[in-house]
Amino acid sequence: MKIIKNTPPKNKYILMKHYQCVTIIKKVSTKLTGDFFKVFPEEKRGRKSFKSKEKEIMTLMAYNELIEKAIKVECHCIGNTREFLEEERLEVSASFYKMI
Repeated sequence: MKIIKNTPPKNKYILMKHYQCVTIIKKVSTKLTGDFFKVFPEEKRGRKSFKSKEKEIMTLMAYNELIEKAIKVECHCIGNTREFLEEERLEVSASFYKMI
């Protein structure tokens, strides 16, 4: 299975109309880690980017869920992938394609 950021080549793949713009929504919360580091500030040494790591982990989990859906519907390619992050809401959308 291929994952393409833009539209895949039309001479190889066709769009699965029922699976166009499939969206996965995840909540990204850094409250738990922020509260932990307030109580134990000495643990923060060497962990400067824990907020970005949390966002990265949630993005990977969303892509994993997207790939599981793609395997379930037996598509050959995932295209038009988009990530939208707004405060505590992560939205990953993509379209599924089949081979001609």
